Amino acid sequence: MRIYLAKTLEGIGMYGPIYDLGTGVPERVEEYVMSEEEQEWLLDNLVDSINATCDTLLDDGDYDYINADKCKDLVNMIDKLPESCVKNQFASALKVLRDYAIRAIEYNTGIAIEL
Repeated sequence: MRIYLAKTLEGIGMYGPIYDLGTGVPERVEEYVMSEEEQEWLLDNLVDSINATCDTLLDDGDYDYINADKCKDLVNMIDKLPESCVKNQFASALKVLRDYAIRAIEYNTGIAIEL
């Protein structure tokens, strides 16, 4: 139910082969806490597209990390979404996801999604 942005990867622990941004300290990781309604909307409307675009395996209860290169693909995917998707009541979570992905590209880090 969270979206994380790695401001830096220095000092961030690993969860198997991926960065565990949920254990980061505020100076290194920024997080957005989704409401249950936002999570449900994300699961119903975007997770399959995110998985296909970013080679992730997200589903309810999952965590995955998206590196800066895949964040470029994620931003392109979000930018191509129909306007009806972007202007709904859950647009704030989508805007945060896009903003975090853009910043991860700038920082050469990544983002993580925890559902």
